[in-house]
This record gives sequence, structure tokens and C-alpha cells, in this order.
Amino acid sequence: MTNRIISMAQIILSVVFLGGYFSILIVFLLGFVRTPADWKDALVALLGVLTAGVGVILSFWFSRQRQSDT
Repeated sequence: MTNRIISMAQIILSVVFLGGYFSILIVFLLGFVRTPADWKDALVALLGVLTAGVGVILSFWFSRQRQSDT
């Protein structure tokens, strides 16, 4: 039962992070958010950190060993 709860928490956190990441990315790319030019470096750094988080999530799901419930 504990493995099932942990798995559901991992799935929910992954979906929330990825959904938020792509929502923010789409909003910026479509131009709905206007930011001052002096914030450009900070926003590029923030986007880089978030993009690295996507890579971490993908590597987690594709490289981890899962325990069987049997």
C-alpha cells in the first residue's frame, strides 16, 4: 500500500510540474506576458532551471527500477 501511495505522489508531482512548466512556456511564447527588458537575463536563467527540472523528471521515470507489487 505504501508503494502505491508513493507512486501516486510521484505521478501527481510530475504532472503538476510539467503542466505548470508548459503553461508558463506557452504563455511567454504567445506573448501574453510582457516583461521589462532588464528582466531578460533573470527570466532566461529561470527558464533554464525549469527546463533542467524537466530533464530530471524524465530521467527519473525512464531510468528507475520499479518494485513489483507481488
